[in-house]
Amino acid sequence: MIQKNRNIFFLQLPRLENTVSSEEENLPLAGFYLSHILKRTPEGHKYIFRFFTRDEETLDNANLVKRIIDWQPDVICATLYLWNVERTLRILRQIKTIRPQVAIICGGPEVSHDHPFLFKAPIADAFVVGEGEGVLQDVVRAILHEGARPDFKQTAWRIGDKYIFGKGETPVLELNEVLPPAKDQGWRPDSLGMAYMETGRGCPMRCSYCRYPQMRRRPTYLKPEEVLERVKILKRRGANQIRFIDPTFNANPGFKQILDGLKIINKQGSIRFFGEIHADDLDDDEIAGLAAAGFTEIEVGVQSKDREVLRVIHRPIGIEGIEKNIKLMTQAGIRVTVDLMYGLPLQRLEDVTSSLLWARQFKKSHIQCMQTLLLPGTELRKFRDRWAVKAFERPPYAVKSTATLSHEDICLIEDLLNKRQAGEVMTKRFAGFSLPDLFKERVVVPLGPGDLNTIPTGKTSKRALIFQGQDLYLKRDKIQNVVRCAISDEPDMLWQFVVRPEEEEPLDLLKDMINEIRRQPSHWLDHFAHVACRERLAARRVFVSLKKNRAYSHDWIRAAETLLEDHFF
Repeated sequence: MIQKNRNIFFLQLPRLENTVSSEEENLPLAGFYLSHILKRTPEGHKYIFRFFTRDEETLDNANLVKRIIDWQPDVICATLYLWNVERTLRILRQIKTIRPQVAIICGGPEVSHDHPFLFKAPIADAFVVGEGEGVLQDVVRAILHEGARPDFKQTAWRIGDKYIFGKGETPVLELNEVLPPAKDQGWRPDSLGMAYMETGRGCPMRCSYCRYPQMRRRPTYLKPEEVLERVKILKRRGANQIRFIDPTFNANPGFKQILDGLKIINKQGSIRFFGEIHADDLDDDEIAGLAAAGFTEIEVGVQSKDREVLRVIHRPIGIEGIEKNIKLMTQAGIRVTVDLMYGLPLQRLEDVTSSLLWARQFKKSHIQCMQTLLLPGTELRKFRDRWAVKAFERPPYAVKSTATLSHEDICLIEDLLNKRQAGEVMTKRFAGFSLPDLFKERVVVPLGPGDLNTIPTGKTSKRALIFQGQDLYLKRDKIQNVVRCAISDEPDMLWQFVVRPEEEEPLDLLKDMINEIRRQPSHWLDHFAHVACRERLAARRVFVSLKKNRAYSHDWIRAAETLLEDHFF
């Protein structure tokens, strides 16, 4: 019998991007679904659930830990992705030190039996592989009410400093059992009118580089009438854009009925729809139905034109059918994003360049060519030696070379991509009177004689530290110490170290700062090919902010800009 209310906190940290132009996308659907499952249990009325707000998600680690500790959770359920796993573990370790009685359960796509480091540090009390809706209620009950631990194959319990997986079969739920009811108040668009919707879980494809096949073997789908009811409610609640997050939207057996219903619901065109589809399976009526329903963007996974590459990654597609249907969709006014990959088994430089040239024929489409990631829990990672795949051992596990694609080849591909398409955001200017890429939070670092040991604090996870004044080069030891301590204290956040000189300073000051940054452990953002191939850094950068009432020579400004461009992305 429960004697008091229990606080359950759902922790899902966003992916940080080194840009000021947009907010980080963080879709906490896992916590939303799981809290719904726990509410339905006999003990559910005694549970109090807590999530981070959008503003709280922007905080740095120190402030996040403080917020969580202040709330005094009994259980923390953490969702791990490749972009947040290291940061989340760091935060959980701090929380466990301060509040050792808190129980920690970790799940999400990052949790797998073959994970390179997840089980080496005894931080979590339990790990759940794959979908958590079928097991979480039993795991929580065992933790909070001292019941028997469920013996599930997908659940690992901490015993001492080790984790032991169970042996029993795991319950597999249908999607309609998992989703909160359509009328649930949590089912609504965000402040900008964007809503996300899952109509199917699992994927009919068995791609060797993907986690979907390993997390659920048998797909499950909502019936068309339930899909349409949920869309109607989202529309009434202000949705102007709905993204169907199914890995293959047209795999739903009721796909045509869904399109017919969406056409009626959206007859005024007030909602824009997005989905990812298996394009060679479409017929002409379905393409017309997508356009009529209001799909303004469709993502099409091609990955490679080489049939042998497609065979070994288990991705059977008909290139001729895809080509025909992409043209029909663009003619119907749908923006098609063509997904390609590099770093796949058997893939050669010629295949990647040929695939890029092929995709460029679709004049109104967008090309997205992505580096292969050696994700834990995938077939590709299991058989990496067969294809001589070399990759970073830390997130995002980016492939650096294969038996048929050298590191130099990958760098050539990145050069081609940067010339042919708009890639990820690059810094517009490193040295100047106006710096459009500076983060909103800017903290001035005191550099006076009495401030030698002062390390300024801040609030958010994207911060610019400003070093300003005269004779900054003479204070370089203090500046380097601040850089070193800042990264050590907050290794997961994004840093900008900004020099604001009264006059021209020796460029050795910038070089010393760069060297100090490079001595620190690398950030996951620095492991992607578009950064690593040029040996540049993306997560911690140096800038020079010039004062408008001061005179600096053009040559000095250009030299500073060139130096920083050579080291930062």
